[in-house]
This record gives sequence, structure tokens and C-alpha cells, in this order.
Amino acid sequence: MNRMCKNRSGGSGNGISKWFGIGLMVVGVILLLFSLPSWLWMSALAILLISAGFLLWRF
Repeated sequence: MNRMCKNRSGGSGNGISKWFGIGLMVVGVILLLFSLPSWLWMSALAILLISAGFLLWRF
């Protein structure tokens, strides 16, 4: 009955993937803040880093 209340944050038990995911999200946000509108590749890279970081942090 209590199967839904598992702790799903943090990856495979150790916190390495959690901190790596947070680091990727921080780098992605910094790149997104400093990218110029003409630098579409940097904005796309920042969004990709944020997405990958979220997936590592969450799962």
C-alpha cells in the first residue's frame, strides 16, 4: 500500500548522480543567462544541459 511513497530523488542510492545533475543544471542556467540572442547554438546547448541535469537529478 505504501509503494508510492518511495524516495525517487538521487539516482542509484548514492548522491553522485544527484550532484552531477545539479551541476549540469547550474552550468546550463549560466550559459542561458550569458548567451546573446544571436547565439542560438549556446541557447540550445544550455537547454540541453538543463534537461540532462534534471533527468540525472530526478531519476
